[in-house]
Amino acid sequence: MSILFDGTNHPSAQQVIDAGCIGALLYGGTPQYSKNFTPAQYRDYKARSLVTAFAFEIDANDMNGGASAGAAHAASLLANLRSGGVANTEPVCATVDKHVTAANIPLAVAYQRGFYQYVKGNGWAGPDGGYGFSEFLIAIHDAGVADWYWGAGARSSMPPYTNIWQDNVGTINVGGSADDRDWILIPLSGGDMNLTDPLPDPKSVAGTGTVQEALTTVLYGVGGQRFGGALANAVASMQAQLTAIQGALTQEEADLLAAVKGVTAGVVDVKTLAATLAPILAPLLPAGATPAQFVAALGAQLVTPPAGGTP
Repeated sequence: MSILFDGTNHPSAQQVIDAGCIGALLYGGTPQYSKNFTPAQYRDYKARSLVTAFAFEIDANDMNGGASAGAAHAASLLANLRSGGVANTEPVCATVDKHVTAANIPLAVAYQRGFYQYVKGNGWAGPDGGYGFSEFLIAIHDAGVADWYWGAGARSSMPPYTNIWQDNVGTINVGGSADDRDWILIPLSGGDMNLTDPLPDPKSVAGTGTVQEALTTVLYGVGGQRFGGALANAVASMQAQLTAIQGALTQEEADLLAAVKGVTAGVVDVKTLAATLAPILAPLLPAGATPAQFVAALGAQLVTPPAGGTP
């Protein structure tokens, strides 16, 4: 998996590359703070084809103003990005940098909704997400007010749709500064992150998770290895490979193939496809096998078909 960094310093593009990162999660909308991105930094990163996304953050209490604060913070972020020459296809996000109690979940969701609605209603074309711990990600996902998810806390606590995980077990040195290390788990469907990120190898899917989580990783890997990672291409690749391996399947596998091919018709979003396929695959999980092991085996067949199949 590929790594981004987030931090308060402003390393050069070469320093980012030297640190083993493919890009950065930058801060915007707060020019009063030194951590805010600079136009020169952004131009440097784009000239070297680095991935970039932008977050608004003052402190851990940003959500306290609810929807009105969310809208105001989004307005500040977009104004700052536009004045700094940032392309309006770049991913943006709000942040809730603390655990949220059950009593405060509605407030946190209201904050995200205000941010999300302002971004969507004011001409920003890039995906709009949220950063926080698992309870916040789950709440804004269920409320339908985020396009992507940047998670903090233990990897095992992240919901399966988490796009980026802020590693809580170590930092990375970028340009002489210890910064947060962020792993791309599921590439975004907007901006340039979807096309530039080397995707996970489905033959080595890590973790136990759920069938849906493992399958999502495999499908992105299939599309990424064969067609550069675009969501529609992952589905197209899967359909082509299913056809290629058909003659080498047992009857049980052939029945599964028919079910899988049926639900892929017309689907162009990998997360939706994974949610549809998971109930079909879950009953076939062998005793003692983890979902990741089971789905990785399927992924290996899709990426490496039998001799005579589609290369």
